[in-house]
Amino acid sequence: LDSVRFRPMTLPDRFIDHNTQDAQYREAGLDATAIAATALHALGLDESAHPQIKATIGLKA
Repeated sequence: LDSVRFRPMTLPDRFIDHNTQDAQYREAGLDATAIAATALHALGLDESAHPQIKATIGLKA
């Protein structure tokens, strides 16, 4: 298990203003884009090298 990469992704320990769930997750860095970016980073991959992944998670190519 030495090669397992773990990145905890939790709500920050600060107040997040009332808003829609999507907006609150985005502000906390827990939306699909942020999760995918964290996963790619943990794997040592650069987002810009994977246009199909970027398109899937809604990032501009």
